[in-house]
Amino acid sequence: MNRLLVVVWFIFGLLGFARSQNAVLAGRLLEDPASPLAGVNIYLEGTVLGAASDDNGLFVIRGVPFGQYRLRFSMIGYANYDTLIQVAQTLIDIGSVTLRPVALQASPIVVTAGKYDQYIQDVPMSVSTVSAREINFRNSVSIDDALKYVSGITMNADQVNIRGSNGYSYGVGSRVMMLIDGIPYITGDTQGLIYNALPMNRIERLEILKGAGSSLYGSNAIGGVINVITKPVSEQAEMNLKLYGGWYDDPHYDQWKWSDQSRFKNGIRVDYGQRFDRIGLRLDFSRDEDDSYRKNDWSMRYNAGGKLEFDPSPFDRITVSGNFMDTKRENFLYWKNLTFALEPDDDQLGERVHTQRYFISSIYRRIFGEREFLKANVIWYKNRFDDDVGGGEGNHSRSDFLNLEVQYNHQFGVHYLVSGITPSYSKVASNLFGDREGYNFAVYLQDEVKFSDLVAATLGARLDYFNIDELGSDQRVNPKFGMTYKPYDDTVLRFSAGTGFRAPSMAEAFTSTAAGGLIVEPNPDLKAERSFSGEIGWNQLLEWQMYFQLALFYNYYWDLIEGGFQKTTGNIRFENITEARVYGLEINHNWKVIGETLTFNTGYTYVNASELDTLTGKFDQYLKYRPRHVLYLTAKSAVFGFELGLDYRYMSRFDAIDETFALIIPDAEERVAAHLVDLRIARRIDLDLLTLELSLQVNNLLQYNYVDVIGTIAPIRNYILTLETVY
Repeated sequence: MNRLLVVVWFIFGLLGFARSQNAVLAGRLLEDPASPLAGVNIYLEGTVLGAASDDNGLFVIRGVPFGQYRLRFSMIGYANYDTLIQVAQTLIDIGSVTLRPVALQASPIVVTAGKYDQYIQDVPMSVSTVSAREINFRNSVSIDDALKYVSGITMNADQVNIRGSNGYSYGVGSRVMMLIDGIPYITGDTQGLIYNALPMNRIERLEILKGAGSSLYGSNAIGGVINVITKPVSEQAEMNLKLYGGWYDDPHYDQWKWSDQSRFKNGIRVDYGQRFDRIGLRLDFSRDEDDSYRKNDWSMRYNAGGKLEFDPSPFDRITVSGNFMDTKRENFLYWKNLTFALEPDDDQLGERVHTQRYFISSIYRRIFGEREFLKANVIWYKNRFDDDVGGGEGNHSRSDFLNLEVQYNHQFGVHYLVSGITPSYSKVASNLFGDREGYNFAVYLQDEVKFSDLVAATLGARLDYFNIDELGSDQRVNPKFGMTYKPYDDTVLRFSAGTGFRAPSMAEAFTSTAAGGLIVEPNPDLKAERSFSGEIGWNQLLEWQMYFQLALFYNYYWDLIEGGFQKTTGNIRFENITEARVYGLEINHNWKVIGETLTFNTGYTYVNASELDTLTGKFDQYLKYRPRHVLYLTAKSAVFGFELGLDYRYMSRFDAIDETFALIIPDAEERVAAHLVDLRIARRIDLDLLTLELSLQVNNLLQYNYVDVIGTIAPIRNYILTLETVY
């Protein structure tokens, strides 16, 4: 039966390439004991060609020129496998390939750390991944939802905090760079991360680089990088439909109940993909509506877009992607008081925000051989919003972000060089920030030297020149060094060190507004942040399918930009903190019990983040909105055809907040540690023409109440039902 399925795929492949002299490769991926393995990524090194195995474990790669190639198989949770193949005829039967299960997260391929495909154990820095399966299982409706379960990460409202790098500033700036398929994806005005401006059904995985990434990615990567890898176009016609609906439970306290009506959330996702000879097309759409558990916090969001791939040859690929997002929402800034914690101050009632964001990007990739390729990419990102916050005419902003990059990689001998140039341009027209322009130009070079199978080192640097309107111009050189040592096959010791920088965003420097009694004033004297980062790590694959990772990290900042109240005026203003340091440790442990299909993941992060007291000369002022202790526990199991998942998240109480908020926000000083439990159960049903998946999830199972930022209660208990079909 298996041989018959492979033959059918051969015939299909030959029909598509009957006029070509190229070959068709096909085979089947299995997991012991001989069960099909879906979702395995297959790469043909030295070309742009590849595939993914379907639900039957089958794969086909068409249009392969004659010659010798290395075929690589990769999937999270399984040992990587590669083999040399000789293509000398039009039909190549790879046969059945069995992959060996290993501890989760032990050996996936990542691209973010070095701007090219690498096994994660070869990277000298900490990198975490979130798969599409995890995103789908938890029904994450935006990228920040998926990040909540990554070790070392906490979310302060819309601010992502990686190992203490970020505090909280409402919608303004970020020390973490977001990429889409390696291309910077930030707004031109705030340079913030827009987590919901992409359909979640487009995402193949998330890669999170923890630590300064300025030596390759420049400004905004001072605290880390989040790379959104989108799904490839499927070889065969594939359509997915997902519906979800849910509701919020009543609040724990009767006085918090502000409505007698139930509060619902719902959404739909649909995507379609297929390759036609050398052209691949993928389209996706999503709609998300949330009544919210808080008053004046309703939202409705639409996303629509896709990608088009064209392969002029087996060694060239042109990809064009785009997306349009439209969001309408009410505005909940902070509570009325703790007694009415789910209701905003009366001044906020009726406030609305309308946002539209869209982008178009293009990537050209030319592969000259197994050790050499050229990549050029460009993105135009448009951001516009209007609101009636603060009364009167409200606020508006129109911004454009344009980024171009040309990258060339070449390996010779023991050296692997990565080099590139990247200019960018930002333009803003807003009554919040004024009419502004900013420019940036950068060049980078990195060399990875593999001295032996035991030792490899990475040395690189990036030069950035930037000019931001009234802030003027400046330049920064950011070097980095990394090393990995593998004394045994299952042991990796690693070290990395480098510098980083972040130019002020236009929003931080020029915002002038008033909302909810809070007045923000501009500071055109802001300087760029600078940092030094170091990390020592140990990765260990143990017996019984266990994986252990330890990282000790240290970050030192100069001129760190933090928002705070001015003692003289009482207004909020962004200032440069003289010096700050953040250090700590992160421990991850993954255990996969093969026989019982049971997995456990544990992640613990300790952070000590403080700024220098200029009077005492000591680091005895703790940085605001950084929890010292973060613990994540996850358990997954497959029992009687059901997939079960249990997540526990603990975040210690903030040591420090901006106490001045209490002058405006009642009960602003109230805060506790967070203990969150989420439960999920799913059942997959295989029918003749499609696969059906049903799931139920309960978020905040214990109805635990805590403050995620000043004056806001984090989401209360809610229930979600999903129905998904895969044709």
